[in-house]
Amino acid sequence: MKAVVFHSLGNVSVDDIPSPSSLNDTIIIRVRAAAICATDIRIFKGERSAKENVVLGHEFSGEVVDVGSNVKDFNIGDRVAVYPILADGKCDFCLKGFRNRCVSRKTLGIDVNGGFSELFQPYPEMVKLGHIMKLPDNISFEEAALLEPVSTVINSLEKLQVGLGDNVLIVGAGPMGLIHVMLAKFRGASNILVSDYVDERLYVAKELGANYTINPGQEDFVERVKEFSKSFGGVNKVILTVGVAGIVEQLLDIIQPQGMISLFAGGGKTFTSNLDLNKIHYKELIVTATQNATPEQFKKAIQLLSSGNFNVKKLITHKFPLEDALDALNLRSELKALKVLLIP
Repeated sequence: MKAVVFHSLGNVSVDDIPSPSSLNDTIIIRVRAAAICATDIRIFKGERSAKENVVLGHEFSGEVVDVGSNVKDFNIGDRVAVYPILADGKCDFCLKGFRNRCVSRKTLGIDVNGGFSELFQPYPEMVKLGHIMKLPDNISFEEAALLEPVSTVINSLEKLQVGLGDNVLIVGAGPMGLIHVMLAKFRGASNILVSDYVDERLYVAKELGANYTINPGQEDFVERVKEFSKSFGGVNKVILTVGVAGIVEQLLDIIQPQGMISLFAGGGKTFTSNLDLNKIHYKELIVTATQNATPEQFKKAIQLLSSGNFNVKKLITHKFPLEDALDALNLRSELKALKVLLIP
């Protein structure tokens, strides 16, 4: 079968690899749609490593085509999405529900094979722990490929407790920033400001619910935020959806006292900062972060998309056959697209 394989730093190719064989305690999934994530781009560009010869991809959905003899909860033809974390289910974090923080966690597409392939075989532990989740009929495979990013944004906004009356600044209008716009609006945020250097993405942010947009390449970022927020008393929640460390110092000046700043995005070795701790102290700020999502938040994403009130199809701008994955990765890395899907 064809798959997108990481070989070494900066060396990714579309290869023919052996198809999985049926095992008693697991299933085989035919991948129907897989989405490219910023992490995949960093691996593709040689900015991040992964396990040698691992199949990339952690945002995907598909159809069950084989069921092991010991598996009772799945049937051939079931439509499923994959919570992309392999956890032990036994550590303290797992027992508290935070399998995304499992002490022996492995992530699909980085540590173990992911979904940029024609077929995917989950580890038996994933089947046993409920990490393969059935899809309602009204969620398409393409929409389901975005369940993982939606679930991480649910985690982000739950951590910040974004809701009625909040004035939210979202830094970055890439796919994750735009999902933040949609969900902040859905949760009742009063005012949503979005910053990005790409005007086309700011237009989309406005269409999805942003009240104000800022292009720091064309106007003073700090002054513009302060100008916009005069009428409603300032920004009290900020989410950094791009791995640019230098802006955090500016955010400390922008945010209201007792506000919250969340580092949603990670970065490379240069993602460091010299924060003025006095600003955090005297303004009583909370600086926090989120990574990935819990299985329960993934289920919430399924419920959200199934409700019909959250249209992620607006974010899918391009689709490529699996054999053209390198073209898809190049397009996404040049910021010429939002969510790009691979269709095996």
